[in-house]
Amino acid sequence: MAAGILPLTLVQIGKESTAGTAVAATRRLLTKSATYRQQQTQEMFDGQLSGVLSRSVTTPKVTREASQLEIATDLDFEQVLFPLLSGVKGGVTPSSPGSGEARLWTFSPSQTAPSVDSYTLEFVVDDGSTKQEVEAAFGITSSFEITGGVEALPQISFSMDARKSTDSTYTSGISLPGMANEFASNLRWSAHMDDTWSAIGGSNISGQVYGFVWGQSALVSPQYYLDGRDTLDFSGVEPMTRTTDVTIECTYDTGASNFVETEMAKKDSGTMRFLELRIAGAVFSSPDAALNRFIKLRGCFVHADDSMEEIGADRDGSSVMSMHLLSQYDPTGGIDADILVQNNVASFP
Repeated sequence: MAAGILPLTLVQIGKESTAGTAVAATRRLLTKSATYRQQQTQEMFDGQLSGVLSRSVTTPKVTREASQLEIATDLDFEQVLFPLLSGVKGGVTPSSPGSGEARLWTFSPSQTAPSVDSYTLEFVVDDGSTKQEVEAAFGITSSFEITGGVEALPQISFSMDARKSTDSTYTSGISLPGMANEFASNLRWSAHMDDTWSAIGGSNISGQVYGFVWGQSALVSPQYYLDGRDTLDFSGVEPMTRTTDVTIECTYDTGASNFVETEMAKKDSGTMRFLELRIAGAVFSSPDAALNRFIKLRGCFVHADDSMEEIGADRDGSSVMSMHLLSQYDPTGGIDADILVQNNVASFP
């Protein structure tokens, strides 16, 4: 029997009508890297007083089961909807900012009862003639990270939790997604820092930011209860206290902008900052030719205690600093963070 061929690996998803009830996949994901884990916790019966010196004389007993999927790939304007719908806010319907193909997706999670869409995950290994599929229901995104720099394409990685894995038959006949105009260079990012939520995105930080990491912790998390489950997996998901964690790499500009010095003063006073990281993509077809694809990462932040603490690092001879920001609730805007995606996708998946 031949070994599985890595480029033939398939990751497919289907949106569940009822969380935890498996459905056939309807979409294939394109990704650079995917790792699937079938997790089992077992009682191994170590240390039994058995009258022999063997490690154990009792067959292991499974006590808990779960699945995980980790994805790492290039950020695009279409597939980014998957971790956002399954990890930030479910049930989102896009609006039409124009009169043509453009669609605006707004992910503003609830402050009291966040909910996400669940998906059935299919992972398929293929040796060129035979496909072996493993799948799990109730897949949700538990964390994600978006990274921007000055080279190549921005990156996204996300982790998913799901219920027990089962061997099954993969869903055939799913076409490859068309990804024309769905990518943008890292150099299309811009950074904006403002004093209020209503003004967010207005003040551009020019010629200083050269990299960032935007990380999001879980908004909901699997929970286990004594529900008599034969499958020994989680009963459902519950809301979690969440954090958006951002690191910005920038030059220590002592000129007119004084960006670092301004932020040092804001840190000293504990003043809230309103950050938008924005990447612009291709324009839409007429009649929406005045609009373009974009992703906007927006949030309310305060500086962490280690923000801008080190002076002396250099980048090609220029003095540089690292800002570390942690999300905080803004009572005026009633928000901590949200994400906007503008593309030509009317529904997902």
